[in-house]
Amino acid sequence: MRDRLNFYVFQRCKGLSGMNWESDCSDALKQRVERIALSLDADLRQAFDLTGGWRDAERTDRLANDALQRALDQLSATGCWGEANRLPSSTLWRIAGGWLETGSLQRRARTKPRGYAGDFEMLAQISANRVCDHPLGAAFDRFFQAQAAPQAVRNRTTLVAEAIAGFVQRRAAGPVHIVSVGSGPALDLQAACQRLTPPHRQRLQMTLLDLDPAALDYAGSQLAPLVAANQIRLVRENLFRLAQSARSREFLDGADVIVCSGLFDYLDAAAAAAMLSRFWQALCPGGEAWVFNFAPYNPSRAYMEWIGNWYLIYRTDQQMADLAAQAGIQHPQFQIAAEPSGVNLYWHVARAETT
Repeated sequence: MRDRLNFYVFQRCKGLSGMNWESDCSDALKQRVERIALSLDADLRQAFDLTGGWRDAERTDRLANDALQRALDQLSATGCWGEANRLPSSTLWRIAGGWLETGSLQRRARTKPRGYAGDFEMLAQISANRVCDHPLGAAFDRFFQAQAAPQAVRNRTTLVAEAIAGFVQRRAAGPVHIVSVGSGPALDLQAACQRLTPPHRQRLQMTLLDLDPAALDYAGSQLAPLVAANQIRLVRENLFRLAQSARSREFLDGADVIVCSGLFDYLDAAAAAAMLSRFWQALCPGGEAWVFNFAPYNPSRAYMEWIGNWYLIYRTDQQMADLAAQAGIQHPQFQIAAEPSGVNLYWHVARAETT
């Protein structure tokens, strides 16, 4: 699976047009994107007529998906990736945005109402596979939910929930301190609790760290029916400074489990190595960490970037192994694995029990 995805995306990322994208938005690129946007607009106008104003839901789904995928294929062929496509993507939205904004998920990704991509409300909607009521918007939302990246997010939520539940069940007795760094809606912790019996849940001590207070409030509300209030600690924290913060000792040190699902997609190599090292230092003997980072063969990249201006720092297996070594973690203390789709990689770090 991973080899096939590698081939798919790296073929698209080679810069098939051969143009130089050092300039954020060259005239040639603007013109090319404008033609793609006009074609998308024309395709959707025709689809509106063919579906009787979106009354034929099945045909709406098919025609809208085909039109958007055709545009994405053409945008990928420009070879313009990352922040370089931020400005040219505005041309796409200027022309076809009236259609695109009916999709609630891609509109949220684009407008970032909470100031950042992948906010807790977005993740909750992804987890629930939610779509909006507008017929064209629902077609776009289903297109979004069918992408590899949202499926990987759902996969990793299940993976972490099962890993935490298994960890707690293997521990014979005593409290289990779980720290979620960049917790967002904490749906993985909620799902873990649901997999545990009440006696197991009573052993949990959960610390949730996030910069967004609304995310913490939401996470707390989801966990409240499952555990006592004194088992949950909600901490608003600047996650990008966590590795250097003396305050982090209070939250991290002595953790039995550390989970970090999305933060490393936004950390450069030096910051990622420092954070990974901090997690390693914080784990107690026998403790484990699951830390995720999207791989560069993410088939959703064109959609995320051109439609949502959603940019990640991608890493390969080897780059992740190198960062673990820089963090002072050696085999067999860490493994690099992936959730079932192979798109979202993760470090599984395990400290040995004391002898």
